[in-house]
Formats: sequence, structure tokens, C-alpha cells
Amino acid sequence: MTASLIIIQYVCFEFSYDRFHENSDRIYRVQHDRYIDGELQYQKAQSFIPTGEAMMNEYSEVEDYTTMFRISNESDIVVTHLADDGEMLRFSEKEVYHVKGGFFEVFSFPFIEGNDEIKQLEPQTAMISQSTAKKYFGNESAIGKVISHNYAKDYTVVGVFEDIPENAHMKFDFLFAWQEVTSQDDGGDDENWRWDGFYTYLLLTPDADIPSLESKFPAFAEKYIAGTANNNVKSAFTLQPLTSIHLNSDLLAEAEANNELKIVYALLTVAIFVMLIAWINFINLSISRSLERSKEVGVRKVTGSGRSQLIKQFLTESLVMNLLAFSISCIFLYLLAPYISYFIGGQSTLSLFSNSSFILGTVLTITIGSALAGLYPAFITSSLKPILALKGNYSNQNKGSFFSLKHSLIVFQFVLSITLIAASTVAYRQLSLMKTSNLGIDIESTIVVNTQATFGPPGSDSVFTRRLTTFRDKLNANEKIQGITASHDIPGKEHLSLMPNFRHSKNIDELVTLYFTRMDFDFIPTFGVDLVAGRNFIEGVDNQYAMILNKEAVQILGYENPEDAIGREVNWGNRTLAKAEIVGVVDFRAVSYKESNYPIAYTSTFFPYKYVSVKFDEINGANAEEHVALIQNTWNTVFPDKPFEYFFLDDFFNAQYKADQKFGQLLGAFTLLALVVAGLGLYGITLLTVTQRIKEVGLRKIMGASVSQIIVLLSKQFLFMVIIAGLISIPVIKLSMEKWLENYPYRIEMYWWIYLLPIALILVITCFTVGFQIIKASLINPAKLLRYE
Repeated sequence: MTASLIIIQYVCFEFSYDRFHENSDRIYRVQHDRYIDGELQYQKAQSFIPTGEAMMNEYSEVEDYTTMFRISNESDIVVTHLADDGEMLRFSEKEVYHVKGGFFEVFSFPFIEGNDEIKQLEPQTAMISQSTAKKYFGNESAIGKVISHNYAKDYTVVGVFEDIPENAHMKFDFLFAWQEVTSQDDGGDDENWRWDGFYTYLLLTPDADIPSLESKFPAFAEKYIAGTANNNVKSAFTLQPLTSIHLNSDLLAEAEANNELKIVYALLTVAIFVMLIAWINFINLSISRSLERSKEVGVRKVTGSGRSQLIKQFLTESLVMNLLAFSISCIFLYLLAPYISYFIGGQSTLSLFSNSSFILGTVLTITIGSALAGLYPAFITSSLKPILALKGNYSNQNKGSFFSLKHSLIVFQFVLSITLIAASTVAYRQLSLMKTSNLGIDIESTIVVNTQATFGPPGSDSVFTRRLTTFRDKLNANEKIQGITASHDIPGKEHLSLMPNFRHSKNIDELVTLYFTRMDFDFIPTFGVDLVAGRNFIEGVDNQYAMILNKEAVQILGYENPEDAIGREVNWGNRTLAKAEIVGVVDFRAVSYKESNYPIAYTSTFFPYKYVSVKFDEINGANAEEHVALIQNTWNTVFPDKPFEYFFLDDFFNAQYKADQKFGQLLGAFTLLALVVAGLGLYGITLLTVTQRIKEVGLRKIMGASVSQIIVLLSKQFLFMVIIAGLISIPVIKLSMEKWLENYPYRIEMYWWIYLLPIALILVITCFTVGFQIIKASLINPAKLLRYE
């Protein structure tokens, strides 16, 4: 029960996401889908700047809106504050947004300081989280303080909100008032229907009809977007309920990494399996113990007890046992709270008892468990005839149903155990496949530094570029360093520069979508990237008009093989076509094997680089701090005005598997627990079976039966049940595991041994458990066995 309550806690926490908002059931996020020639190119969690305001003006169903720009996702943001003592506080921040519209009308975030009547931020004002206020201002009030960042100067803090709870699909520490991101020459923000890099949330009226509202969106897209792009590029909008985002959304540019509904349901299924195995044990043991209580039932019936009274007694005993188990489980939950939080989030175990869903789940668990475990034994035992019960003779009464149910439950228990073992095996092998497959790039022993670069047009930050060159030259002088490279993206980072206007190689009017990013001349040799055709960039020769593509981009552009693309031109753009020569083709993973690789076009220049990757000969626990100190000292010398931030590339890349790894660990732990519970139940049933047939064993030994014959006699029914369970579990495993593996583009093969290994393991456990009891009984002196009562 403890294990099941842990999973119920996890499930309740996952389904609680974003429900703390007062109007959570009326808040929707606008999803943008991009089509080219009728073919879906991508689905994005972001849309255009004017989307929210235009929808509010167009439709009466939209009560309010807010638009959010996560500027810290576009550039490294350094927030500064000039303290009263003249010290300039400077921190690199990851959760910085600019917002417009009625943000605090749409969402419900409690205020710590400031006017809680604020519905939207006035120009040059900002709000910050409670922990951020503590970091920048200590115990002083944050109200009236002035903060700035790379692109926003002198914003006054007008409020402090509580830290965003763990069960929110997006986290933020800074909310700056909106500032224009589109030049007036391009029509300003109100006419920017080209850049879909902004989160839009709508607060709908209570009586809004969602399907009816969505049916109006094609006309909306035609009105506002037609003419801003090629005629064969179309946009479509849909609404995502706020409370469904965390478990049902896996779009491009999600604010945070979401969970998957299938994982939650899978773990909930495991919890049900574990509880069923435990209940089956209880039912079987209750049925077996009813044999010993037959005389008690006979005496009570003779003295006037009715059948209903006996049924109530047995059901009450079952309820008391379940309540006692629940009480002990609560103690374990409290003691295990720190370990539980590691796996399922930061919610306190005790706080769950104020969660209505958790309480309802607990009540249902106890009620159903009590009924299942007590109902059948109660009816069977209470139906015994008094005379037969007093004699202890009930072998013929209900014999068929009595034994068929007990055996059926054991078979069902074996099926559950076999399925869980197979699921754990498949999950482990799938995770192993993804983590050990060749990436085509060496990410080991690499430290990555955030450059805090300011984005802008080419040459917009020439000082930064010169300082970055100095930083690289200084580090290159160290013999421990194998190489240094700068890039705008790194393996494992979601690429957001998606360009839908590349032209197909065989038809210039056909558009294709590629990711567009940049790397310097040292990227390929430093990381040992697989260059399958052509050459690397050449410093001083190549510029933004030379491109390296990966194999996926080559295929999308229509080339038969990488060699065919070398020396050919890539065309892209809407009104004016830009051209670049393909000089090389690479084959490496930009993302994990959980998803299909991005089709990417690389250029060697164009905007500043966001990351510097430093590869050492070797990084281990002994020298990691030394290597980090070397980079930090050099950084502080060259960039004294920029915070030093770093991470290890292999850890960063493997973090993509964190959810799968956690799922595998939980599945493995509960599978082991289920096996232990099933083994204990099997041990108890075997012990009772042997005890009930102890005289038969004595008689057979006197008649000349050998120990091996007795073992075969008493164990064959258990072995037969394992075989039956195995035959039932094979199609269950095949259907469920193949369905689960469909979620991965790169997946393991379901070899024959995956089906047979769990059956063999259960067979071994059964032989050991049953054989021990039977051998023990078989070795006892027959005279003692016949005296048994």
C-alpha cells in the first residue's frame, strides 16, 4: 500500500499543474501550426506578437489576453542593480520575460509586496519573485528599486510575487513591462505577423464555446497573415487548455520540459498491479484461513448467528486490516518524504492530505481493497453448513469454485509479475539504446561557457568578438586543452531558429523548413564531428554564403546522397532570394535519440556566438575543479563585466533522458517490490497447501513414495499455473510494449528472449519457494506427519 500511495501522490501532483489559478478552467494558450503546400512543418507553443490583442478585439469570447516574450531564451540575460553602497550587483538570469496585456487578470500569482490590484505593468516597471528580491535586495523592500538588463534599462520594481510553485508549466523570476521588439520601419509590433516567438494566453468568458471559437480561426489567419509570407505558407491556430499543457503538450518552444501522460498512466498502472498482487495474496490467504475457521463458523451458526452477521464480521476484519495497513503506510510516507520528493517533485507528503484528489484516491483504495479482500471469503465461509463445518469437512462443498478462484488469482498474479518484469526489461534496454548509440560527435570532457553575447546584426558587437578571440587565444596556450570552439547552439539544446523558406533543390518554388544556426571554424575538428562529404569551413575564406548541412537537411532539400549536394547552391528567402554554397555535409546528433534529428543548415558567421566549448584531454573528479578554475580565471580577466557560467556538455546532453531514467528507476523499484510481495504470497499459499495435505504426505511416504515423487505431486499445479500465466502474458507484453515503443523514433527490437526471460524468472522463484516447503515436509518422519492435528 505504501508503494501505491507514493504513486498516487505522484499522479495527483502531475494532474495538479496550473490548477492553482483562480480561472484555470478558462485560460487557454494559443498554439501556432505552420503549413507549407498543405504539409505540416511544425507545431509551436508560441505565436505572433499581435495574436492575443487581435483575438480579443475580434471575438467576444475572449475576455482578456497576455503576451509573453521570454527574452532570456533568445539571448543570455544579465540583470544588474546599483546598490546604495555603489556596488554593481550583476547576475546571469534564465527566467526573464517581457509581458503585455492583462497578465495579472489572466493569471493568479499571490503578491508579497506591492499593489495587488495591478492587472498589467506600466512602461518602465517590473515585478520579481520573492527569492529574486532576497538575492538582489536582502531584507530590504524591493519596491522602488531600479534594475536593468542587456536590452532594458532602468526599470522600477513595483511588486514582488511568491515564487512560482513547482506545479506550474512555466517558471519565471522577472516580469518586465513590454517594450517594442519590431522597428517602426517594419510596421512595429502590432504588424509583426512574421516572428512567432511569443507565448499568447487568452482568458475566455465562462460561456465560451471552444470548438465554435476555433472554427473562426482560419478566417482570422487569412485576414491578418495572408500577404505577409509566400502564398504556399499557411498558419493555423488552436487553443490548448492551460491545465492540459503539462501532460499533453510536446510542441516546439515549450516554456519548460513537460511530462508525458503515458508515463503517468504507466506508473498508475504499476501501482494498480502492485495493489492487485497484494490483494490477491490477502484473498488467497483469507480463503485458506477460512478452512481453519470452519469450526468457529459452525459454532456461531448453531448459537444463532445469521449469514449476514458472519459476512459483516469478515468484511469488518478486512476493513480493519486495510486501515491498519494504511496507517502504517502513512508513517512510511512521512519517513520516506525526502526520497519521494527527489522522484516526484517538491510537494510535501503531508500537504497531500489536504488534496481532495489524493483523499478520494485513498478512500477508494481502502474501500475497494477491503471489499475485494473480504467479500468472497466472507460469502464462502458463511455459506458452510453447520454440521459439516463443525466436523471440519467442507472439501466437497463449493469445491469447484473454491479452488478455481484461488488458482485463477494466482495465475493472474503471475501474469502481472511477468508483465512488470518484461516492462522493466524493455524500459532499461530502450534507455540503454538511446544513451549508448553513436552520436557522431564527441561530447566527453567538454566544459561549455555561456558567452552572455548580445544578439544583433553582423558586426553589432565587434568589441565582444575581439574579446572572445582573446579569451580563446589565452586558453589555447594551455597544453591540457585539446580545442576550443564557439557556436550559437550546442548538442542537447532545443534549436529555435526554424526557417520555413528554404527552396527545394529540384523546384525553387517548393519551400522546405530547416533549422538555421552557426558554428565557427573549429567546431568540427574540436568535437570530432563525422564529416561525410565535402570539407570544413575555412577561416578567412568562408562567410555566411558558405553552408554545411547535416544529412537530414540534405534529404529534405531533395538530394539523393551527401556527395550530390557538395558545390550546389542553397536558396532561401521570401521576397528576395539569398544564396549560399554547400561546402560540406555532417552527420551527428543535435538532439537525443528520443526524437528525430533536426534538419540543420550551418553557417560560420552571422550574429555573435552564445557558447564557447572547451575540450580537455580528460575530465574526472580529481581535476574537474582545476579545469573549471582555469577557464574562470581567464574569463574574469577578459570579461570582468560578465558573470561566469558553465556546465559540462555530457551532463547537459544526458539531461534529456532524465524523465526516462527516473521512469525506469521507479518502474524497476516497483517491479522488484511486486516480485517480493508475490513471492511472500506464494510462500504463504504453499505453506498452507502443504499443511492441509500433511497427512496425505505421511500416508504416501508410508506407501513407498519417494521425496521426488512427493515434490512432483505437490508442485505440479504451481508449475502448471506459471506456464498458463506465461502463455497469457506473451500477447499482453507484445501489444503493450510495442505500443509504448511507438513513441520513440529509434527503438529496440522485441527479441524472443524478452518474452521468455520473465517467465523463466517467475518459474525459478516458484520452484525455489514451493520446493523449499515441500522438501521440508517430505523429510519429516511419517509417524509425526500422521499425528498432525
